Amino acid sequence: MAESVALGGNRQAVVHRAGEGSAVVWLHSLYGVDADAPVINALARRYSVFAPVAPGFSDLAELDEIRDIHDLALHYDDVLEALDLSSPVVAGHSFGAMVAAELAAHVPKRVSRLVLLSPLGLWNDRYPVADLFGVPPAEVPAMLYADTTLAPGSGPQPDVESVISLVRGMTTVARFLWPIPDRGISRRLHRVRAPTLVVHGQEDRFVPAAYVNDWLALLPDARGEVIPGAGHMLTVEALDRTLAAVEAFLGQVEAFA
Repeated sequence: MAESVALGGNRQAVVHRAGEGSAVVWLHSLYGVDADAPVINALARRYSVFAPVAPGFSDLAELDEIRDIHDLALHYDDVLEALDLSSPVVAGHSFGAMVAAELAAHVPKRVSRLVLLSPLGLWNDRYPVADLFGVPPAEVPAMLYADTTLAPGSGPQPDVESVISLVRGMTTVARFLWPIPDRGISRRLHRVRAPTLVVHGQEDRFVPAAYVNDWLALLPDARGEVIPGAGHMLTVEALDRTLAAVEAFLGQVEAFA
């Protein structure tokens, strides 16, 4: 179910909802909310999942009022305020994980627990993040998937709708990732108070799995897991193993809360 939520400044946000239970806010990846349906549906078996559509993914004009990553983080704070979610679990994948971390750093009390799957946001010269914007859209799946047959639109007949969705998403996130994805989050992560899980695919050719250690070194309370055989899109290539790691983490945090 999707609904439009009123925000301050005459803004609106579309939020998808599913499931019942404790609140989990899901911040989607480069492909958008629809492409993340399998992980959202899986989480909804146990949680009430709120999945906002990132500004620009449905209408690029939405980015007119969002100049930088700070505006984007505060946008999501406004969304959670409008949903009356004081301190939910916030989880995200890829670009969504970066935004989740920024939200937790900008407004530490807003997030109770933080789940970062294949997160963007950091930069290390020893293992740089690949330039996703420097390759043709048709070659992007090879960078994101260890097994490209799992990519949307794979096969002899390209899925035009999936390609258009990806291009629109890439146009949006380029504002926050290009030329490099580091917007200073490394200087803000000490502000995060939420226990955090960082999960990466071992075969990630976009954001090397070595970044797990960088996140763990910067976050005050974090643990990490690397999933063998999975690429950047581990929510597709290793959904069951990813969910097992997430549910184990959330259960451990609840047990000691």
